[in-house]
Amino acid sequence: MKHPILGGVGSVYYGLIWLIVALAHTAVLYFYFELPLVASLEDSLVFNILFAGLGLGFWYIVKYSSPGSRDNFRPMITLIITGLFAVGLWIWVCTSILQLLQVDTTYQTFLQDSRIWRLVSGSLYYAVIILIYYLISYNQNLQEQKSRQLQLATAAKEAELKMLKFQINPHFIFNSLNSISSLTLSDPQKAQQMIVKLSNFLRYSLGKDNRDTNLLQDEIENIKLYLDIEKVRFGDRLVFETNIHQGCNDCRIPNLILQPLFENAVKHGVQESIEAIQVTLSAERLHSALFIEVTNNFDEEAVSQKGAGIGLRNIKQRLALLYGSEDLLQFEKNGNLFKVTVEIPQ
Repeated sequence: MKHPILGGVGSVYYGLIWLIVALAHTAVLYFYFELPLVASLEDSLVFNILFAGLGLGFWYIVKYSSPGSRDNFRPMITLIITGLFAVGLWIWVCTSILQLLQVDTTYQTFLQDSRIWRLVSGSLYYAVIILIYYLISYNQNLQEQKSRQLQLATAAKEAELKMLKFQINPHFIFNSLNSISSLTLSDPQKAQQMIVKLSNFLRYSLGKDNRDTNLLQDEIENIKLYLDIEKVRFGDRLVFETNIHQGCNDCRIPNLILQPLFENAVKHGVQESIEAIQVTLSAERLHSALFIEVTNNFDEEAVSQKGAGIGLRNIKQRLALLYGSEDLLQFEKNGNLFKVTVEIPQ
């Protein structure tokens, strides 16, 4: 987040405000305290120019100490301590400079006696600047949130088109129909069961309403339909297991977020191997997040198919737009085991 004042019209407004403050400061010293005009001007310029410079740096205090953290008192304590230090340093530096510029005894006495007044006015300046920065920060965050929601709405429409490309891809449908065609001659009853499963799978995948999330157990049921259909092709080479911890089935996850993970496991694991490939789905809730792992072994000697990586990219993009974090999807390859971990805030 860039500095909201440096550069552009913000710098002009900031300078004009401090010019008005400096003129008011000069007027108070000259007319109320009856100090010499030169001494009043020097006092005003030194104190206000230095504080204006300090004020630009206060933005970074606001930026890196957000009250929205778990410990709400720590940012407040940081602001108070930083403010006292900044105001104290400001008074000491300005006093040292003015002691060199002004040798008038009356002014020197006033300079020493006015430290409490300087402390109060400096604290007020600090509080006002910090408050303004917080308002600016809040407005910027609000605008970013609106922009993210707009991106999410746009991405949802794009994702709908992408789902037709990689969720229900033509190869999967073509292979399923071929399997059904073969089964109608050898095992009509099994062919009928497969038609029902394919129909249910397509109904779930293409007939969802506009809800962003579904229960984990509903998504798992749809995954089982998908794998049951694929098992007709691969038989015992495809083994599926689940390890769902208690309480996870009722957690909500973005709809169809798991589908690309299993397509990836089938394509790069089962399809490329002549041995049995085990695909395992694990889910565990830790604190305020649901962690889902999809692991599969694969044949290290098989020639890997070059994929477009659309599935994993789509998941990462959707999670980033939904939850505002880029690191909710992780994957790793360890020996002949491939694991994808998805973290879904609850």
